[in-house]
Amino acid sequence: MRSRRNIQVVSAHAEGEVGDVITGGVQPPAGDTLWAQSRTLEKDTDLRDFLLNEPRGGVFRHANLLVPPVNPKADAAFIIMEAEFFPPMSGSNAICVTTVLLETGILPMQEPETVIHLEAPGGLVKATASCADGAVTQVRIQNVASFVDRLDAPLEIEGIGTVTVDTAYGGDSFCLVDAAALGFGVTPDEAYDIVRVGRQVTAAANEHLGFSHPDNPDWSHLSF
Repeated sequence: MRSRRNIQVVSAHAEGEVGDVITGGVQPPAGDTLWAQSRTLEKDTDLRDFLLNEPRGGVFRHANLLVPPVNPKADAAFIIMEAEFFPPMSGSNAICVTTVLLETGILPMQEPETVIHLEAPGGLVKATASCADGAVTQVRIQNVASFVDRLDAPLEIEGIGTVTVDTAYGGDSFCLVDAAALGFGVTPDEAYDIVRVGRQVTAAANEHLGFSHPDNPDWSHLSF
């Protein structure tokens, strides 16, 4: 039987955060920059739907497409596909990409430590991998430029009241709130309510506070 579609994917995770890596079978998307390529891929949802929706995927799974780097300082480049967004950078996905690049031999591994530079849509990151017996045992990431956007900002949330939040960027955009201020002890039995309230916080923060990356006006929302 001849397959109509043949995509090579290496399964990987970082402490349980799934970040599979596409190593073949997909052409680089159109675009002069990694960011432009990621926007092309995000608009054409075919690949994301194929890999991240059931029966192959779910909200728990991310996928990373290896593409030729644009930045001459990069050893490799990748585009991150998540269930909802295609973020500029992701630490767990960068760890997965580093591991797959070295353990499959796409990039040479040096023991006890290998340093590589990866180009993500949000910029260049440095990955330092501890290696032993042909395997990656640990990866440290030097992220893209990160910053605090707002500190101690009052945020009105319907049904909850006013809470104090911070917003920040570290490859993706985040709204941070003290769990105790919302009445949570962060225990397993609170998981459903934490997710529900977290989505309320993010929605309210996007509505009332907003976010705009100073160097990338296309990234103008809070993801989490």
